[in-house]
Amino acid sequence: MKASFSACGHCHATSAGLSGQVATKVRGVEILFTTLLVLAGVAITWFAVYVVYRLYADQR
Repeated sequence: MKASFSACGHCHATSAGLSGQVATKVRGVEILFTTLLVLAGVAITWFAVYVVYRLYADQR
């Protein structure tokens, strides 16, 4: 199986000649990890805001 890359440099499962079922699984894994990345970003942002709030509130 030959992998092919698009002009942007990303490997696309459908253009690599993979079956539709494998391409669907790859897409599902991509969505899963993108969701985890977004959730981690939200948690980090919330924690940073909470820490700044506590530092400010404790100075009063």
